Amino acid sequence: MQTVRAKAPTRIDLAGGTLDLWPIHHLLRHKATVNVGVTLYAKAEVGPSPDGLFHLISLDQETAIKGDFATVVGNHDLPLLGLLLGAFWSAQRAPLTIKTNAMSPAGAGLGGSSCLGIAVAGALQKQRELHGLTPLLGEADLIRVVQDAEAKLIHAPTGVQDYWGGIRGGVNILRFPFGKVEVETLPAAQLPGLTDELILCYSGKSRASALNNWEIFKRLFDKDPELLAAFEILGATAEDCAAAVTAGDLRQTLRLSQQEWRQRIAMWPSIETEETRRIDLAARGAGAEFSRVCGAGGGGVMAVFAPPQQHQAVKKAMEQVGGRILDATVAASGLSLEIV
Repeated sequence: MQTVRAKAPTRIDLAGGTLDLWPIHHLLRHKATVNVGVTLYAKAEVGPSPDGLFHLISLDQETAIKGDFATVVGNHDLPLLGLLLGAFWSAQRAPLTIKTNAMSPAGAGLGGSSCLGIAVAGALQKQRELHGLTPLLGEADLIRVVQDAEAKLIHAPTGVQDYWGGIRGGVNILRFPFGKVEVETLPAAQLPGLTDELILCYSGKSRASALNNWEIFKRLFDKDPELLAAFEILGATAEDCAAAVTAGDLRQTLRLSQQEWRQRIAMWPSIETEETRRIDLAARGAGAEFSRVCGAGGGGVMAVFAPPQQHQAVKKAMEQVGGRILDATVAASGLSLEIV
């Protein structure tokens, strides 16, 4: 049996997070989501078993599971890997080893678990192809499998932007007509200077973004009038941000991303933490244009935008107040598969 290696980028959101949760977008007249894939990859390797058992190995979590198919699929230590194995494989097929490694910190707000799911699902699907098991799933169907597995695990609805960022990389605009999600993927060169200006900084404190989103979800479907009005404004700003991306206007894109971030803070002040506020003040004091916490519900990683000539000063200032600079930039492409 051959081994399949997969990697998928995580993503930062520029505008319209939370709006990608079905069916929130169908409550609103104005809606769009804009995100950018980044090179904090989720990696997966799916290959033969060394001993006739199924193996799940997470290098970043330092956790390993082995056993027969039923035991591994139902495990509680690496449950997402088990669910995806169950979705794409069976006890009657040759035992597999699934090995993963996530570069994104846990709770970063970068969609790390979703992108890890995309990498694992992509590698498992490729193994199915190598074993003559068809048909292959298209992008949307592959996403649905991973999305359903994640929703089962967290007992809450999940948005789609993380998965599309992982599959596509680049700059993504998601739109939500009835019956489908439309995704326009553009190269980073569409926004000249974006790669040069972006800095990613980890605050050191993770957040459960998806569960925070669930609280918003419940309030929206309880018909909270103030929240619905706030989301209409948020959606309109996200649409304007998407238009600026399409026009190739980086300055307007970032201005609108900052505007959307301020609207999000006003709507939900707890999306910031003491740590992220401190890092934001330090970054802007050293010459950054603005920063925003990644993840629609607030995560631990911040996207910071600064002129290239100010990067050294901005990075130093953030580190002095406890931030950790992450070695990452815009991902030129999405899910990639390699047979070794």
